[in-house]
Amino acid sequence: MTNTLVAFGLAAMTAAFKAKQRPLTEGEITAFTARADELVPDDALAQQAVAAFLTDLPIDYVGAGQALLDFTCVWSRIPTPEEVQRTEALLTEDLPSGFDAWQREADHD
Repeated sequence: MTNTLVAFGLAAMTAAFKAKQRPLTEGEITAFTARADELVPDDALAQQAVAAFLTDLPIDYVGAGQALLDFTCVWSRIPTPEEVQRTEALLTEDLPSGFDAWQREADHD
């Protein structure tokens, strides 16, 4: 049995990377849309990301691909390189404890 969330993530990343390189063919767009509908029909966030990708694709295929890739990374909980660097930086610096640390991390200085 295939994990549908993993399968959607891979399909979305494939479409995103292709779009960052070149315009997708009608067949690729149709196949990705059908796959998304099959794998995550009840995931509103995923469906919104697919809809935005399809809307932006004819205007800016590179930007549409990057946006879908960014969504997929957040949606699937894969940290971006920037998040990894930020976490590493936070782990190596001395932070105040308690409420002050929470305020700083939540950007409520």
